[in-house]
Amino acid sequence: MEKLYRLNNLYLSIIFFVALLLVATTSAQNIETAKPYAVADTTTKAIKPKKGTSQGLPDARLNYTPGKIPAYWSIATAESIITRYPDYREAYWKPWSYVHGYIFYGFEMLYRTTGDRRYLDFIKKYIDNFVDEKGNFHGDNLNNLDNLMTGSSIVDLYGYTHDERYKTAATQFRKIFDTYPRSHDGQFWHGAKSPNMWIDGVFMGQMFLIRYGKIIGDSKYCYDEAAKQITVCAKHLLKGESGLYLHGWTEQPEQAKWADPKTGLSPEVWSEGMGWLALVTVELLAEMPNSHPQYAQIEDIYIRLANGLKRTQDKKTGGWFMIVDKGDQPDNWIDPSGTGMFVYFIQRGIDIGVIRKKEYATVVANGYKSLTSFGQINNHGLVDVAGGGDGIGIKKDYATYVSYKRMTNAKETVGGFLWGTAIVEKPKKSKYSPALPQHHNFACADYTQGKVFILENDQIVWQHEAPNSNDLWVLSNGNLLFTTGHGVLEMTRKNDTIFHYESKNEVYACQRLNNGNTFIGECNSGRLLEVSPKGKIVKEVRILPDSVRDGGHAYMRNARHLDNGHFLVAHYGLKVVREYDANGKMVWEINVPGGPHTAIRLPNGNTLVSEADAKKDPHVYEFNKEGKIVWEVSNADLPDKPFKFLGGMQRLSNGNTIICNWLGHNNQFGTAPHILEITKDKKVVWSYSNYKDMKTISTFMDMDKLCNADKNEIVH
Repeated sequence: MEKLYRLNNLYLSIIFFVALLLVATTSAQNIETAKPYAVADTTTKAIKPKKGTSQGLPDARLNYTPGKIPAYWSIATAESIITRYPDYREAYWKPWSYVHGYIFYGFEMLYRTTGDRRYLDFIKKYIDNFVDEKGNFHGDNLNNLDNLMTGSSIVDLYGYTHDERYKTAATQFRKIFDTYPRSHDGQFWHGAKSPNMWIDGVFMGQMFLIRYGKIIGDSKYCYDEAAKQITVCAKHLLKGESGLYLHGWTEQPEQAKWADPKTGLSPEVWSEGMGWLALVTVELLAEMPNSHPQYAQIEDIYIRLANGLKRTQDKKTGGWFMIVDKGDQPDNWIDPSGTGMFVYFIQRGIDIGVIRKKEYATVVANGYKSLTSFGQINNHGLVDVAGGGDGIGIKKDYATYVSYKRMTNAKETVGGFLWGTAIVEKPKKSKYSPALPQHHNFACADYTQGKVFILENDQIVWQHEAPNSNDLWVLSNGNLLFTTGHGVLEMTRKNDTIFHYESKNEVYACQRLNNGNTFIGECNSGRLLEVSPKGKIVKEVRILPDSVRDGGHAYMRNARHLDNGHFLVAHYGLKVVREYDANGKMVWEINVPGGPHTAIRLPNGNTLVSEADAKKDPHVYEFNKEGKIVWEVSNADLPDKPFKFLGGMQRLSNGNTIICNWLGHNNQFGTAPHILEITKDKKVVWSYSNYKDMKTISTFMDMDKLCNADKNEIVH
């Protein structure tokens, strides 16, 4: 029995050892490292998914298959963070840290490129825990550069919302720099009580100043100071002529165990630390004017660093080593954190024209390949990033750096992974780019919520009840004219009623005419009405056959009174668009198999039509006078097939078409943008996907270049 017992133990030990090897092999994802490393499970705070699903939260929309590669690592990573940490204060070792802000830069990038409001909302939800209604900041002590980093996100929120409390809070951060302790030559200490200058501290402090100068103001001080910090840092930490930079420097080497007693310098070029310097350098170049007196010096630092990184990139894996310039050492290893930072640094430099694409595109491609090899989808459908060191501080020698424990989902590594993947994948995702300067100010109707809204800078500034609203106009006097299910209202933004029409019939179309009267299309009755400002019907044209008294719910949707006195009507249920003369006689007709929702007569005489979902293949068509299709766009032309049910439209003066993508059928809420702007060559250049405030948008009107809606100057 004793022999059998020992034999069983031996078998169990062998099985256990083999299992450990398999885990290490799988986690490493074929990444070349000098020695095995332990994979720590950092998902303990993750919300566990329901059985049979890969989702952690009902609204996370994660559907990533374990072991597979997601379409966009950046999006999958951000969604995994949202899922793991519903309260992001609980993510790391303390509620307010530099890591939060570092990750939020990636989220802000994704918001800019995808238009998905969830990324901005995640930032806002976190920041609102620390900024009160008066703009006071209630977070950690702002006595070191690390704690200033996440102030950048407060600045971003002010830029997107123009909420003054964020500006007030950000200004508290800005004033810290006026009295913050410095070295003899002006470089900020890493901490207020320690005369040490770490390369990562340049990132932590100056990223805030760059954002503040760009969005809030005081740009002369902000850009001057950021440039000074980078150049002084570069002067101290440059390693020979390599273009690469050491980790740190101190004015009091006798107090720092890591410092050379004569020079005060740290010994090695640490990838993650130099990554911080790389990021802040390229961001300053992207924002400061090239006429700035220190622009050329910052550009020179960038170019020398880019050359150094190109030279030290590992030819086999495409990544960069933990100690960047010692890739020939057998115990050195590829660092995913630094690799992500350097991929961002080089791609961003290409984007802003500091370096040439043909010379560095391969560097980016190989770096991205190496970076994403560290990513994997775990059994919960969440992204894990393997192989990084967590919280690595400044070290005394090479051996201490490379022997640092590596783990899965090291916090800074996840940040670098997000930055690097977001910058490379951005061109693919930009099909839904919000193109931030455009369409910040618009009006829309939410059919499901039964409300109409005015948005300024993406924020709701006015709303009013409007059940089943399907048509609206922003008039030249600033008032809104809109349908209300069984009527039409004109309201001021002070909620005064200027015009009111009520009907027993469903009403889905309205329009202010040149003479001050209002055109109204009644659906069930088939009546096309002209109503005076006092609500009196002054003209009625009935387009239903005499034998039919009720056309039903689907008889018509959008209708327009044309300049020639005719009427253009989208017959949703009949699946045709018809033009009627002033007496109601049909003079023109085109078939729309999926059911037309909106029809617009363009200045060139063509007719623009949006199609619903009756045939599950919605299109926008442009027909000429002969009824031939001269332009069309559908899901076949667009990535990810965003069209669901196409509603209201607006043709802009630049030839682009804004299309409302109604998501009310078949539980499609949250699966595609509410609104898309599409060019003549069928490129999506803007979209709106605010799922928090909006449910199903049926119609839209751009207010950035408001024409005279009273005189039909808007093709809407």
